[in-house]
Amino acid sequence: MSGGLDKGTEKQILDAAYKVIIQKGKQGARMQEIADVAGVNKALLHYYFRSKDKLYEAVLQNALTEIFKHVTSNVDFSLPFKDLLASFIRNHIHAIREGGDILKFFLSEVWTNKDELVPKLREFLQTADGSLPKLFQARVKKAVKDREIRNVEPFHLLMNVISLDVFFHIVGPLFFMMMNVPKLYQKKLESDRTDQVIEFVWEAVRYRER
Repeated sequence: MSGGLDKGTEKQILDAAYKVIIQKGKQGARMQEIADVAGVNKALLHYYFRSKDKLYEAVLQNALTEIFKHVTSNVDFSLPFKDLLASFIRNHIHAIREGGDILKFFLSEVWTNKDELVPKLREFLQTADGSLPKLFQARVKKAVKDREIRNVEPFHLLMNVISLDVFFHIVGPLFFMMMNVPKLYQKKLESDRTDQVIEFVWEAVRYRER
C-alpha cells in the first residue's frame, strides 16, 4: 500500500475483511465476498490489498492485538502469585467472552491453517512483547522458590489455565443441553465460572506444608 491511498476506503475494506475472515477463516473467505461487504468492486480491493494473503495478515494482526490487549492489561508480575493468577484468569475469560468469534476463528485456523498461523503468531508475540512468556516462567519459578506454590512446570500451568478457560465456552452450551440446565441457572453458572476456575487452579498449585 502507498501513502496516496484513501485511508477511509482502506479501513472500509479491512473492516469487511475482518468480518468475513473471522467468520469463515482464510480458506472459506472469498475476495468477491469481501468486496461486496465493503461496498467496493474487486479491482479496487486488489488495488489496496494485492492478495487474500495480505488481507489475512492484516486481519490476523488486528485479532491478535485485540486478544493481547485484553489478556495482558494490568498484568503486574510483582503481585503475590495468587493475585497475579486471578488477574490473568479474569482477563483471559473476559477476552473470550468479548471475542467469542475470534476464539472460534483461531480454533478453526489451528486445524485448517496451522502451518501459516503458528509462524505469524510467533512473529506477533516477539513484536508485541517477547518478554511476557519469559516473565511468566520466571514468576512461576520464583513462586515455587518462595513457597507460594508447589513445584509446577510453567508450561503445564499455563496450558491448564487456558484449557479451563476455553473449554467451558466451547462445550458449555452442549453440556447445558445434555444436562437440561434451565436458562436462568445457565446464566448463574456462566457468571460463577471465573471464580470457580481461580479457586480450582489455586487449590491445585498452592504450597502446602508436608
